[in-house]
Amino acid sequence: MNSSTTQKIDIQKVESSRIGEVDFSNLTFGSTFSDHMFECDYKDGAWQNPTIKPYGPLTISPGAKVFHYGQAVFEGMKAYKDENGKIWLFRPEQNYLRINKSSVRMAMPEFPHDIFFEALTTLIKLDRDWVKPGLGNSLYIRPFVMGTQVGVGASPSTEYKFMILMSPAQAYYTGDVKVV
Repeated sequence: MNSSTTQKIDIQKVESSRIGEVDFSNLTFGSTFSDHMFECDYKDGAWQNPTIKPYGPLTISPGAKVFHYGQAVFEGMKAYKDENGKIWLFRPEQNYLRINKSSVRMAMPEFPHDIFFEALTTLIKLDRDWVKPGLGNSLYIRPFVMGTQVGVGASPSTEYKFMILMSPAQAYYTGDVKVV
């Protein structure tokens, strides 16, 4: 497992936040994203160039293996803000372990623990205003990995992109939830 690195995350902040354009009382799950995202590339046998930058489109070849063999994994967790303004994450260590376990099953390299948690905490600090307090409010956090090597030959990718996106959310279900 990749557990240690000395790489510093390059941080590129947005010039102007989009938060004022968001109606937090009327959110559709997973359709609005916070100002920043994290990405890190795997090339030549190592994770490199960890970057936090403004949320925006990706440029990826249509020949990338993720599109032809589905070599991708994802996780999800939530951050909550309490009445004192402190932000809490629900089981981030288990989230980290699950995404790496899934990566290994898909013949993908594990992501380093220290970069994962540094990226996660830095993203949340940068976009902390996107975490609204109150019952049912949260910030959904979506880490994912995809094979980016170009080629349609049937083999695992040798290049990957690890990303973290964040999306403000309200309760996923409205009304009473019936557990069967």
